Amino acid sequence: MSAVDFGVDIIIFIIIIYLILKVADFIKHTKAKLNEMDKKIDEIRKYIDDKE
Repeated sequence: MSAVDFGVDIIIFIIIIYLILKVADFIKHTKAKLNEMDKKIDEIRKYIDDKE
């Protein structure tokens, strides 16, 4: 294995790790946004129930 092949393998490995971390970050932010929407829906339901 030459040094060039080794360098390319390291770069590909780093790119794969970066993409995995980006996907994990996206999932974390999506989960946080869904929880925020659930809280807003609960607030709206409570407001409607109190209004009736």
